[in-house]
Amino acid sequence: MSKLAQQAPTQQSPAPSSLLPAPTAPTRQAAPRATPTFHLRREPRRILVTALCPIGDTLFLTPALAALRRRFPQAQIIALLYPSNAGILDGNTDVDAWLLAPERGAAPVALRYLRAVWRLAHERYDLIVNFSAAGSITTALAALRAPRLGLRMPPFWMLVGNHSAEYRARHAIDHYFKAIEALIPIPTDPDERVPRLALSPADRTAARDLLRAEGVPAGKPLVTLHVGGDGYNGRKRWAPERFAEVARRLIARFDCHILLVGGAVDLPMSEETARLIGQTPDEARHVHLLIGRTSLKVTGALIAASALFIGNDSSPMHIAAAMRTPTVGIFGPSDWQEFYPVGGVGYQSRVLHSDLPCYPCFRFVGNDPYWYRNPCYTYACLKAIQPQDVFDAAVELLRGDGAAKDNASLGVEVAAADEQAPRAETPATDAR
Repeated sequence: MSKLAQQAPTQQSPAPSSLLPAPTAPTRQAAPRATPTFHLRREPRRILVTALCPIGDTLFLTPALAALRRRFPQAQIIALLYPSNAGILDGNTDVDAWLLAPERGAAPVALRYLRAVWRLAHERYDLIVNFSAAGSITTALAALRAPRLGLRMPPFWMLVGNHSAEYRARHAIDHYFKAIEALIPIPTDPDERVPRLALSPADRTAARDLLRAEGVPAGKPLVTLHVGGDGYNGRKRWAPERFAEVARRLIARFDCHILLVGGAVDLPMSEETARLIGQTPDEARHVHLLIGRTSLKVTGALIAASALFIGNDSSPMHIAAAMRTPTVGIFGPSDWQEFYPVGGVGYQSRVLHSDLPCYPCFRFVGNDPYWYRNPCYTYACLKAIQPQDVFDAAVELLRGDGAAKDNASLGVEVAAADEQAPRAETPATDAR
């Protein structure tokens, strides 16, 4: 049996099965601000932020990165990134430059990583913020000498995991705020917790041109699906036939067009889903397989123009939250309280998860020992979430504000999302 959870940081899991009323939006409430306990001898001129982490986690840390920029507006902030997640910070002016580890190129990965460490060792910084465990290791190998802040991990977590209920209940975004809390108080405005993805006019134009090339009629509502996600060895992915059943019912109910997005690893499941959706000529005209045809940010522009996003717990779901697109999140093994989509005041989302006694088994880094490997491949937690549950949640959101959002207003909708981060218009420079 599945449960539908509201999007609220402090709520408890609801009763099984039935669709709940719309969640109460977060409100701006004054809260006591912690006094900084980390003191610098002088204002830093160069700050290194390490973000050697997956795409979704990079989105989660962008609110903390924005807080760092607000605190040090004149500092040069350099991000250390993987090539795979650098696109998330492209155009985000909370970052002035970036370094890649490993560097791009044809040499073996280990050699390119060592080159990045060597280059890093010859840089000088006034403050280091490690938003990733891999970043802590990399800056240690580079023997950088500067004051450091970083993720506050449980003691000996690599050996014994976490035994703190407070740590386990904390949302991923707040882990990154905690990393800098000793220097910068955690914001109390819910809108300052929203992940940031900067979209350019070129991203909007590319999305509009792609829809035109696909023959999507102007004015028709778009529903974006992400059926993939390779995190946790693929164990977060709901079945293609279940996505297809929901999509076919939404086409019949709302005459919407279905966009299938994702990365190359998602192509087989997306092709299967598209085949199952398009069982009649009319249905086939309503489904659009866009895997491999968009950049990460053009995908963001398509999601921003959609009336609804439906997907597994993976980075596109959090891009939808950043764009404030109403979202139905499907959580198999993932702890929804740690990873639910955060979209700020008034944002509408629904999160579905199972009520199995073993749920959840996938949590934020630091909860499980480094050596532990979960042996479960039954997908029981995903099988407990029925197509009817997802369809009901989707209908509720489409009947709300999302129903007014269609591809005819692509530029307007994306521009409105960009207003959340007015600084994020100029691409960052590659510091290599």
